[in-house]
Amino acid sequence: MASKTKGYPEIRIPSPLTQTWLLYRENTLAMAGFWGLLFLLLVMLFGPTLVHFDPLQQNADALLLPPSWSHSGTLQHFFGTDDLGRDLLSRLVYGVRLTFGSALLATITALLLGTLIGMLAGMTQGLKSSFLHHMLDMLLSIPSLLLAIVLVAVMGPGLDNAILAVTLTLLPQFIRAIYTAVSQELQKEYIIAVRLDGSTPLRILRLAILPNIVDTLVAQTTRSLTTGILDISAICFLGIGAQSPLPEWGTMLADGMDLIYIGSWTVTLPGLAIAFSVLITHLVGDGLRKALQQGID
Repeated sequence: MASKTKGYPEIRIPSPLTQTWLLYRENTLAMAGFWGLLFLLLVMLFGPTLVHFDPLQQNADALLLPPSWSHSGTLQHFFGTDDLGRDLLSRLVYGVRLTFGSALLATITALLLGTLIGMLAGMTQGLKSSFLHHMLDMLLSIPSLLLAIVLVAVMGPGLDNAILAVTLTLLPQFIRAIYTAVSQELQKEYIIAVRLDGSTPLRILRLAILPNIVDTLVAQTTRSLTTGILDISAICFLGIGAQSPLPEWGTMLADGMDLIYIGSWTVTLPGLAIAFSVLITHLVGDGLRKALQQGID
């Protein structure tokens, strides 16, 4: 009787995205940041439909109620109320859209424009490249928050102007990071081989350079998102961004400064919300950067 022949087992090589995710999952802190970021995104999208109180509704019978874990707090107002009787939980939930959502919008806009300009600039040489290089050095020598404050002061107060100002301050950072990464990749030997193979500059950029600067994109995006959260909060805290009674976290901090001794939760909770969003953004970015580097190695 003929023996059965056994075929060789099929070897499945995971895609680069799958490999990155598998390496990312091994980092406990990065996964904690991932779930925290997912929580923020869900709250930003669906949170306002789940809260019971209007964030702008005032209640004279519930002024400065402490959080529910205090002996005089109530579960109805889980995080307490402010000096006008407004529910802090509702204001914090709505504030995710105004603070984190605004920073995310500014970062994505700067990412798209900065990546496009940085790649085109990195592929050029000569006077145009040198002029852009020195122009970016001049802009980056100015602190982003100071530049954003100046822009908002010129355009006028308001959250929309604050988002635009933060976007404009983040844009040079993306351009410089992508420009430097593309310029460094162009000096490598594999690019010379691709050019000798007859590839067009667009093909070189899409197939050879872009996959090798993903770690730069990830690092710069998370760093810019962190900066955007802090800058928008600071601008609103100074009173030239979102105006009261909008429940933006920086504006809530400014409104609660006079109550810090009699209602410390009105300052502590928005401050913790800002710190939490910055921390999880940093954890996600650091975890992605390490996973990408391990995948390359």
